[in-house]
Amino acid sequence: MMVIILCFSTNVFGATFEADYILDKDQEKIPIPVAYTADRVMCFFGEKVGALNNPQDLFIDSSNNLYVVDTDNNRVLRMTLDGKVTGVFNGPADFPLSEPNGIYVDEKGNMYIADTGNERVVVLSKDGKFIKEYTKPTSELYDQSYPFRPMKVYVDRTGYLYILNKDDYHGLIILDNENNFRGYIAPTKLEFSLRDLFIRLFATKEQKEALLKRLPPAHSNFLIHDDGMIYATTIRTEKAQIKKITPIGNNIYKKTDFFGEKLDDYGNIVEPMFVDLCVDKNGIITAIDASKSKIYQYDPEGNLLAVFGGYGTWRGKFVNPSSIVVDSEENLYVLDASANCIQVLKPTRFMKTVHYAIGLYYQGKYKEAIKPWKEILNSDPYYIIANKGLAKALMKQERWKDAMVFYKKAEDKEGYSQAFDNYRHENFKRYFLVYVLGFVLIVMGLYQLIKRLYQITNNVR
Repeated sequence: MMVIILCFSTNVFGATFEADYILDKDQEKIPIPVAYTADRVMCFFGEKVGALNNPQDLFIDSSNNLYVVDTDNNRVLRMTLDGKVTGVFNGPADFPLSEPNGIYVDEKGNMYIADTGNERVVVLSKDGKFIKEYTKPTSELYDQSYPFRPMKVYVDRTGYLYILNKDDYHGLIILDNENNFRGYIAPTKLEFSLRDLFIRLFATKEQKEALLKRLPPAHSNFLIHDDGMIYATTIRTEKAQIKKITPIGNNIYKKTDFFGEKLDDYGNIVEPMFVDLCVDKNGIITAIDASKSKIYQYDPEGNLLAVFGGYGTWRGKFVNPSSIVVDSEENLYVLDASANCIQVLKPTRFMKTVHYAIGLYYQGKYKEAIKPWKEILNSDPYYIIANKGLAKALMKQERWKDAMVFYKKAEDKEGYSQAFDNYRHENFKRYFLVYVLGFVLIVMGLYQLIKRLYQITNNVR
């Protein structure tokens, strides 16, 4: 099947992106060099396949096949990374797909599809044949009051199936290969609110009842990375919008961490709404905020690397982004549910160098990471993450004084204090004998001075 690739028109200046930026500690925008450029747009896939209709999910398997969950067309497309369709799957003939929303593909090419409208997860073979299905658990430990509406799916190394159920605050559902319920993981919780406390103390009965009906925020998407960590996005929350969860369910990011922005481009207060994320081989997280149609990229520790994209109908802009994946070359594939297309974004040299430096650092190659960080600072001396990254690399080499310089440029008080403490401790160890000898000499000098003054006083008497 032949694919036709359409390109959106650029703006009047010929640019595909407005200024990319990062945020300082006060949420002020700091311009940075362009992070990604729009390489191509795929909207129509030949006469037989046609166009997408409200697509909701993307997935790239180990063989570099790109899968698209074409929700309102009730099908899944498999294609090459350049857009050549190699398979169209509608599900079993006697029980076809209905409003599918998510997909996971294993190493054999078996497709696990969140068949939301049919309230199941259906498994199809590489050639589309029915293998099995997962339905609502019958266990007493499963909350039967919640409808079974699978939205996203993933399979871990042990073969357990993880399901994100629509609007379910209990957490991710875990099923074994026999459809047995194995519990929930990473449930969300209502955080303490001073406003809620006052309502409980002074509100009317009706207001209190309304408060009791409030539910914790729900996960909007998730994935399981090669390192076994679960990365999840959460909506309708004032913090912890992105989570990095251990296999036992603990979020290693601080509960107070905030991701995204509180203001839109016009200064209006908005709530971040992350709907999907992807994680590359270096642990770099790229997430979609559907409320602003922007893309936010973070390093493995949650430090902001870049913000780009935004609302628009030309290349590099999005109307309603719904899913994002990354390939082995660090290219991003962004699915737009309203524009019914896939945009492919390529990292610039600047961004590739940032990723390279981060990769070296997390591989323990601290000395090698210094050179790319300096290269980045030559093009943008105010890039916060480069100053911080260089400081961290210098810290690993125990160059405390040099690290203090770059922590100061990054306005990282915690890092600067740590470098200063190490610098002071090292100096104390290095000059300990000198300090002791100096102290002894001072004491002896004072003793001799006092002794001499005492003798002079006696002579005067």
